[in-house]
Amino acid sequence: MRVRPHIHVPIVALGAAIVLLSDTASAQLSPQGIVGGITRPFRHMLGHFRHFPRGHHRRAAIESRASAPASSRAAVAATVGATVAGARLGWVGPPGWPTAYEDVVGFTFWPDDYASRLRGRGFDVIADTITGRFNMPRPPRTATTGGAVTNDADNSLSVDRCGDASKTDGTWPATRIEQVLQLSDTQRTALERLQDTASESVKTIRANCTGPAAETPPDRLRALVQTIWAVRDGGISIREPLKNFYDTLTVTQRNSFANQSVQNGPPPDAKASEGAMNRQYQACASQNAEKAERMIKEIEMRVRPNKDQAASLENFHKSSADMAKLLIASCVQPIPPGPSERLDSANDQLTAINYAATTVEIAFDEFYLKLSNEQKARFDSLTR
Repeated sequence: MRVRPHIHVPIVALGAAIVLLSDTASAQLSPQGIVGGITRPFRHMLGHFRHFPRGHHRRAAIESRASAPASSRAAVAATVGATVAGARLGWVGPPGWPTAYEDVVGFTFWPDDYASRLRGRGFDVIADTITGRFNMPRPPRTATTGGAVTNDADNSLSVDRCGDASKTDGTWPATRIEQVLQLSDTQRTALERLQDTASESVKTIRANCTGPAAETPPDRLRALVQTIWAVRDGGISIREPLKNFYDTLTVTQRNSFANQSVQNGPPPDAKASEGAMNRQYQACASQNAEKAERMIKEIEMRVRPNKDQAASLENFHKSSADMAKLLIASCVQPIPPGPSERLDSANDQLTAINYAATTVEIAFDEFYLKLSNEQKARFDSLTR
């Protein structure tokens, strides 16, 4: 097993986000507690976790699959579409974030186009994975020679469409880069190496992806962790060829990939900057904290837990609220000026999401295993 590179944790931004969060979301967390809580699981994950669940999680997966009714395991199939509208790489990520790898690469080169797509993801990915509510668009309808209209998704719900490479651009991002830059032979060779590495990462992510069909909620959460790790590994793998390519560029060419709002923008007005940051923070808090609260309320209404189960649900609730707060940090960080720094920032965000998912997973497994088959069936009806 190869050793993972050092993980950069945005401690300062994280502490600021936790302190700023309103009391209405839930109880405050101390920065010291957050830092200690993060470092211990990261050290454990780096030594033991990687792409393989720990023994406790493996036993939980077996027990949950054995006790869940067969009808509920297939309930989410009808919610899954076959393609991702507007995605150049198709489905290269978990069902809750199917454009994850494209968003990482796009943010690296073109933050103006991809910052909102990348930074806008947080606890929503975890909540949607647990509930099975994946906002996957259907493929376009095509007319047959007989005038009938068909939809490929109607005939392929049992297929893990995350491995589908049809209607995707296998030469992206190189094609877009060549459209805006006049490259020398040396630069083009370096770009080809970068493209080859990115294409291999796409294949690896698709190979690790698990579609949501016939999976229980705990299974989906474990699959999310595995796929996000694969996406992060894909980001790490392009770092060296990215640097090699970037080193061949002239200053003028490099400016094409600079964060223009940082490099060329006017000096920020203090009050305007503070107002913009407050708005950004409020949006981050809303998308994370409110998503966690809504998920818990929906589960409680559907499952109607008894007294013993209510205690486990409350533990799951607290874990979700804490992790939703943590993920605000990734959303409110400033965009780094250079491609390599932006790639590192994107990989940090993936690490934070995966840490949050593995932390929530422990509390969720405990709660889910206490449910009866009838309650699990009602839980899975959240997807409908």
